[in-house]
Amino acid sequence: MRSGHLHALIFSTKAALSAVLAVYVCAPFHLHAIGWAAVSAVIVTQPKLHPSLRASLLRFVANLIGALVGAALFTLLGHNVLAMAIGIILTGIACHFTRINEVNRSAFAAVVIVVLSGGAVPGSGPLDRVFAVMVGCVAALLVGYIFDKSSRRLFPLSREPDLPEKTVSGPSNHAD
Repeated sequence: MRSGHLHALIFSTKAALSAVLAVYVCAPFHLHAIGWAAVSAVIVTQPKLHPSLRASLLRFVANLIGALVGAALFTLLGHNVLAMAIGIILTGIACHFTRINEVNRSAFAAVVIVVLSGGAVPGSGPLDRVFAVMVGCVAALLVGYIFDKSSRRLFPLSREPDLPEKTVSGPSNHAD
């Protein structure tokens, strides 16, 4: 199997295992929003944990911000598009001030999950969805950590191919 195919298979397996773990962790709590744990898990899953640990942790923080803002807006304004829109705007501002703009889409997804899934899942409160989102994030980080540690033991000399570095070979002929 070619290296790229193997990495795609491993990444897909990590996403699937993260989603399954999230669902099974949420099951004993009888949450009605259990599917959102799986959605959050696949959103947070990264191809490689070690080089992207920062990105994974930032996605976790972003999801927490989005889920909490979404829960507040759901509580104040209910299950509607206006609450979602205001939540996305406030979440974007919060991500900006916490300097995590690069992962604000994860936060936006959490807002949408918490606000809009409220009416679709009877008995599910916003805190259920916040909990489900956070469980999904933790599941993805845990599975990523396990894969990272086990792949280092199984394949100590293998690694993903590096992207070619740009080299500077003298003055450029391009006008700036």
